Amino acid sequence: MKTSWLERKKCLSINTNGLDDVKTGFDVNVLNEKTWYSVPYWNQDGTAENCNDSTDKYTEGAGNEELLTQSAEEERIECLIVAVKAPVTVAAMASIKRRLTPDSTVLFLQNGMGTIDELNEKVFRDPRQRPHYMSGVISHGLARRKEPFQVSHTGVGTTILGSVLPADAVSPANEGDIDWAPSTKYLLRTLTLTPPLVAVAETPSSLRLYQLEKLAMNCVINPLTAIMNCKNGELLYNYSFTRIMRLLLAEISSVICALPELQGVPGIESRFSPERLRMMVTQLANKTAKNHSSMLQDVLSRNTTEIEYMNGYIVRRGEELGIKCVVNYMMKHLVLAKRLQTKQAESGAIPIDLLREPKM
Repeated sequence: MKTSWLERKKCLSINTNGLDDVKTGFDVNVLNEKTWYSVPYWNQDGTAENCNDSTDKYTEGAGNEELLTQSAEEERIECLIVAVKAPVTVAAMASIKRRLTPDSTVLFLQNGMGTIDELNEKVFRDPRQRPHYMSGVISHGLARRKEPFQVSHTGVGTTILGSVLPADAVSPANEGDIDWAPSTKYLLRTLTLTPPLVAVAETPSSLRLYQLEKLAMNCVINPLTAIMNCKNGELLYNYSFTRIMRLLLAEISSVICALPELQGVPGIESRFSPERLRMMVTQLANKTAKNHSSMLQDVLSRNTTEIEYMNGYIVRRGEELGIKCVVNYMMKHLVLAKRLQTKQAESGAIPIDLLREPKM
């Protein structure tokens, strides 16, 4: 990754509507054998890389290894944005735990729910040493990677941001009285003032409702497309899919409406009714009809899926409430079985070279 970053002249490129927007000036940290190192934007001679320079200045050798001589292990992180997938969040955060303080703010931009609870259990066990948490719900189109550090933004949407507090720490009635940490205010102000993000700030309780809406949609589209190896839009034209969708949403609606942290919030039953959730799923599947879901891509790539943080989250919360979510439980294990089946098929394949006739 260090090599690719240097070859790209330490620049990021975002392609929107066919036009490249090149950004520079980033100081990068690299994790190498459990140690963090700095890759500064400025060269040792005080100059910066020229992104428009077509000459490849990077060559492997001792001269460039000097870029990694400055350890970043003790550098404190004030604001952190976590965009890795949910299953690897604990490992990623554990690698920088020492660099975060109770004054830091961490923003999670991920699918699924339950990662913060897992972090508190496995990484930040001491509540007094935990950083401040934020989360976001993104409806932008896919950002496809064309080359290392070069992505294509396929569709403009919105970004909903807000602080995440323990369920018993705040109620909708007193959310306006909370004194947010300086790092939280800074990060929230910076992102909402960045036009391409189309970001808005919401209260913790409002953010939670948006997260649950997205979770409900993901719990239908992602596992069904992953199991059936189909595009999102294909879910709309199959009667059997619609039957499964209704069963899933009936369970999801029951669990969400019974969550203790939502009791007393007006309009929950109508906002999370099975029929309204079905309408939202249908609209999203139609809007992204030609897309392959992230879970399907993970299955095809032999990567760990986010199923434990989608349908698995609904199953766990349902068990806490005495609600058995047998359809969601089945979907979770079908996805797990699908991924295992794909891995076994790959490991059992015979290399093509072994099928060739030996030369005499």
